[in-house]
Amino acid sequence: MTELIHKELTGKIIGVYFDVYNGTSRTYPEFVYENAMLRDLRRIGLTCERQEEYRIRYKGWIVGRQRLDLFVAEQVIVELKVAECLTPLHKAQTRSYLKTFEKQIGLLCNFGSVAPEFDRIFFEPRPVGNPSPAESAATNGLTDLIAPEITHEIIGALYTVHSTLGPGFVHRIYANACYRELQERGLPVHPQREMQVIYRGEPIASIKFSHLRVDDVALVFPVAIRNINAIRFNNIKDWLRIQQVPLAILANFDSLSLEPLILKA
Repeated sequence: MTELIHKELTGKIIGVYFDVYNGTSRTYPEFVYENAMLRDLRRIGLTCERQEEYRIRYKGWIVGRQRLDLFVAEQVIVELKVAECLTPLHKAQTRSYLKTFEKQIGLLCNFGSVAPEFDRIFFEPRPVGNPSPAESAATNGLTDLIAPEITHEIIGALYTVHSTLGPGFVHRIYANACYRELQERGLPVHPQREMQVIYRGEPIASIKFSHLRVDDVALVFPVAIRNINAIRFNNIKDWLRIQQVPLAILANFDSLSLEPLILKA
């Protein structure tokens, strides 16, 4: 039988999770459980960091910083949730952190469920293969668009970033990674830091919104939100008209599978 990696260490962490779960109610925000676990982990002699910022690299480039809930003994990433139940997206996010921080074992612990619920996440690096069926399907049928070759390359870059990083990071990390990936592919890409809000055909304010402009062909919006439909697409179309760019490509990285959305001005 294969021996579990860090079996003794993860056993101690799970024991602390059960102690904190049984010793608290289900009504607290996440930081309360973080505090309790941090105290107990250190009390039993384990080194543990909480909410430390770590550099995130994409193909060797630093694309931002991300905080981990708990990092134990410089080996195990512990992610805490307060949810009715753990979801596949929670697990995928934890696996993303393992891949990025080059660790093999993570623990996903839920304090919002009616009974203790945790998952031991294992990550084993795999070589990058050919484009996925989803990527191939998304880039087919683009010949009716302006500059279909550039559009095809942009969407391919978005899929590469998603498959490399996975879900779970903040918006600016994906924006920076997409910028680097598009640069690497030789596309004329320029980072944009804000956009104007248009009301009744006139700009009324500017907001910070990291996105990318690829030549005069497309604006690319890498986002990381729970529901991409929360974005008012007509506002994006108004911005396209102001910028005199024919296409917008939106990609929500906070999802198990990437489904780029193309808007026309």
